[in-house]
Amino acid sequence: MDRNTLPFLRVATRNRLRERKLRRVLGPDLGRPVSWQATDNPLVGETAAIFESSHDVHKWSQYFEAYDAVLAPLRDRPIRMLEIGVFRGGSLEMWRKYLHPESLIVGVDIDPDCATFDDPDRNIYVRIGPQQDTAFLRGVIDEFGLFDVILDDGSHVNSHIIDSFTYLFPNALADSGAYMVEDIHANYWWTHADQPETFVDFTTSLIDAMHAHYFSTVGEQLFHAGDAKRENAIQVPFATTIVGKVEFYDSIAVIHRRNRELPRSIFRA
Repeated sequence: MDRNTLPFLRVATRNRLRERKLRRVLGPDLGRPVSWQATDNPLVGETAAIFESSHDVHKWSQYFEAYDAVLAPLRDRPIRMLEIGVFRGGSLEMWRKYLHPESLIVGVDIDPDCATFDDPDRNIYVRIGPQQDTAFLRGVIDEFGLFDVILDDGSHVNSHIIDSFTYLFPNALADSGAYMVEDIHANYWWTHADQPETFVDFTTSLIDAMHAHYFSTVGEQLFHAGDAKRENAIQVPFATTIVGKVEFYDSIAVIHRRNRELPRSIFRA
C-alpha cells in the first residue's frame, strides 16, 4: 500500500460518514441536494480592491468579506498583525496597503527564501521558523509584543494549526484581538490530515469552553444577581475567560479574544 493511500482512505471514509450525518441532521428541507453553479461575479470590498491591484498573492473570493469585517474597524489606528505563511510576500503587501501606515506587520514562514521580504523601513518584518514550534513563536512574541490580529495562512496541516492556536491565542493575542484561520477547507482533504482531529473539530471544543461554567451548575438561580444561592466563583478552563466569540465564514474561522466577566442573570419586574 502506498504511504499516501491510508490517510486518503481514512479521510475519504470520514467525509462520506460526515456527509451522511449532515443530511440526516439537517432534515429534508435543509439537507435536500441542489446544484450550486459556479459564477465569476466581480469581487466586492476594500480588501478585494487592493487584492486586484496586488501581485504574488493567492486568495479565495469569499475571504474578502471576512477580512473587511475583522480589519475595517482597526484601520484608523496603528495595530500589530502577525501572519503565519509568507509565500511570495504578496499578502504582506496587501496588509501594508490596507492597514494604518504605522501598523506593524510580521510574517513567519518555514521557507528561508521568505526572509527576502523583510523590510523594516516599511514596518514589515519576516522571521523564519516552524509555526508549531513554541520556542520560535515565543521569540517572535518577545521581539514584537502582543498582536491585535493573527492570521494563520500557513501549512494548513491539522496539528500545526491547533498547536499554533493553543499557544498564540493565550500568549500572543491582545485583549479584543482577533485570531483568523483561513483555508480550513483543507481540513477535509487527506493531504493535510496528519491526525484525526481537525481544526474544525477543535473549534467545537472552543464553543464548549465558552460554556464550561454551565457544566457543573444546574439552574439559572446560581447565576442570578442578588440571589443568596448565586455562585461567587466557578472553576473553568482559562479559555472560558478569554474566548469572546467564534465566527465562521466559508473556509475561515475567526476567534475573538475578550476578557470576559462571569455571566449573571438579571430580572426586572
